[in-house]
Amino acid sequence: MSVESPVVTLEELRRFTADQLPFCAEMNIGVEAVSLGEATARFGYDDRWTRPVDFIAGPVLMALADAAMYWAILATVGIVPLAVTNELKMNFLRPAIGGDVLATARILKLGRRIAYGTADVYMGGAPDRLVAHATTSYIMPEGWHITDV
Repeated sequence: MSVESPVVTLEELRRFTADQLPFCAEMNIGVEAVSLGEATARFGYDDRWTRPVDFIAGPVLMALADAAMYWAILATVGIVPLAVTNELKMNFLRPAIGGDVLATARILKLGRRIAYGTADVYMGGAPDRLVAHATTSYIMPEGWHITDV
């Protein structure tokens, strides 16, 4: 997908998230950037979400990747609250330790019912050193009225 203006702006996604996804605030997960077919999410480091030895917990990294893909979809098709995760596979490559973590999600295929993409998860400031990689698919609710992209 080319980098074009998203259908939903960063500020609109932030308002939607604050209103409808309170777990994101609790987990310090927010949307950083969006473009058509792509979004970047940030987990603001908080030691409440670490395992012993200060590794950021895997479920936090999974939530971050999932949120990034959700925001990529919404930025591309509009606010579709009932788009839901169908599958998420996460490969953990190295520990995330002691700082903010980002996830950049990219839609690879957007069909009438399924959106499929990837999310690269990395420590802030080191996008070339992945801590995890996810593949994910979302089911789009009937009637969302967007044709194949």
